[in-house]
Amino acid sequence: MMNKAVKMTLGLMLLGSLVFAQNLTDARKAIDAEQYQKGKAMLNTLTSSQPTNPENFFYLGNLYLSTASINIRPDYIDSAKAVFEKGISANAEYALNFVGLGAVDLAKKANPKANFDKAIALTKKKDHLTDLYIGRAYVNLTKPMIAEAMVHLNKAKLLNEKDAQLFLVLGDAYRSEMKNSEAFSAYRTAFDLDKTFLRSKIELGKINKMSKAFEEAIAEFNSVIALDANYGPAYRELAETFYQWAWTSQKEYEGRIKQALQSYEKYMDLTDRSLDSRLRHADFLYLAKDFKALEAEANEMAKLDKVNPRVLRYLAYSSFENGNFTSSTQALKDFIAKVEPTRLISQDFLYLGRAQMKDTTQFQEGLANIEKAVALDSTNAVVMSEIGQALYKGKKYVDAARAYEIAIKNPERALLDYYYLGMSYYFTYGSQNAAKLNPPKDLLVKADTAFSFLVKRSPTTQAGWQYRGRINRLLDENDAQGLAVPFYETYVKLVTIDKPELAAKSGSGLIEAYNYLGSVALRKEENKVKAKEYFEKILVLDPANATAKEVLTALGSNN
Repeated sequence: MMNKAVKMTLGLMLLGSLVFAQNLTDARKAIDAEQYQKGKAMLNTLTSSQPTNPENFFYLGNLYLSTASINIRPDYIDSAKAVFEKGISANAEYALNFVGLGAVDLAKKANPKANFDKAIALTKKKDHLTDLYIGRAYVNLTKPMIAEAMVHLNKAKLLNEKDAQLFLVLGDAYRSEMKNSEAFSAYRTAFDLDKTFLRSKIELGKINKMSKAFEEAIAEFNSVIALDANYGPAYRELAETFYQWAWTSQKEYEGRIKQALQSYEKYMDLTDRSLDSRLRHADFLYLAKDFKALEAEANEMAKLDKVNPRVLRYLAYSSFENGNFTSSTQALKDFIAKVEPTRLISQDFLYLGRAQMKDTTQFQEGLANIEKAVALDSTNAVVMSEIGQALYKGKKYVDAARAYEIAIKNPERALLDYYYLGMSYYFTYGSQNAAKLNPPKDLLVKADTAFSFLVKRSPTTQAGWQYRGRINRLLDENDAQGLAVPFYETYVKLVTIDKPELAAKSGSGLIEAYNYLGSVALRKEENKVKAKEYFEKILVLDPANATAKEVLTALGSNN
């Protein structure tokens, strides 16, 4: 018969075991509900209060590992490794911490075989969890290794066909190979095995979302909310679905974006507002273009971590979009100074350049940063059309030309950019020539190149031919070679024969062309008959034209 002291000791041990089990269950539920900060706190408490139980360490390490990519935290991989090693120190016979180290190997693109083999060697014959988590490690890679995963998942299935978690991982494996029918079946089986396993229903909805069956996806997520109105992931998926759906209809865009933002706010309320969660929220706000909310969120994140590079990036982006250009410039400079060069993206230089160009003292530096952005991604050149237009209207032709040189690097550039590029070089030459600065002829060559591209793509653009004529006159000393003849002749043919409806609005241009062509015919070609025809055409358009009258008189015309 047990004495009282022994009974009391056994009772306390049993009570401690029950409390632990409940806490571990709660921690796993919190993690599944994406309450990562809460789950981490609970598991840290467990590893402290139960330092000899290796299971605590496995789930904590697994949490670090599974959220490393979600939160863009590569340092979490090292944290996971340290936790798994502590778990092995607590109990070297517990297999799953070796699985964890193998998963770390995979995350670091190393060979996991030694750790996985060790885990398998420690596993009892009927225990399916080792193979389940090895399979999961292969599936959860950025580039999943499904063949390797299925070897272990199928083995786990033979050992235990009643584990809902196994079918969830099988669904993930099938979905990564775009086998949506098999994935759908696996997720449905997971829910059938455990009606409280809401994650499986979330995955069913995600398949609908991937197939752009947005209404069906929303219905699935709402069915999860009907089962548990406090299950946060359902609201995040609703937010992402409404966001994607919004882009399919301009008419419905505003309403659906509003629903997306409301759903994400609900998700944040139900999960946690840790820095990691706020960063994911910021990602969504940026996509949804809610820059006022993004700037507010970025400022809140800065209170938690004022040197975090991603916080600085979002503070910079949102400040620019909200017109706070000085703040944007400073935040981006701080960001670029702190982050590794390999983590810089084209948008960083684009936002910095655009912000700097709002300040005349930083204009040239801003232009240089936009050039860096375009070098990284040519589609960023699209912003330079607008900037070039503003510079052109302000008669800042040198800077306008540079802006349009960047603009035309955009694969989807507009032909109008070539027009303004040519005009910018043309006026740069003209203003410098007027100021007797002896401008280089290269400016005219660049202008002619721009108009040449324009008329090649759009042969009926009469201004292109006219300016090619003007430019080549400037390139031809005293019209000695008649370089502008083919361009003026094409201009005349275009507005009088090909598109005669343009003639009425092109009187001054025709007079300019006839005057030049008549002059070349007279002086270079010594063809008086041809010259007379051109000057007579001028008088038809302008009977009082003094130059035409004077030339015709000299030629002995009756006019």
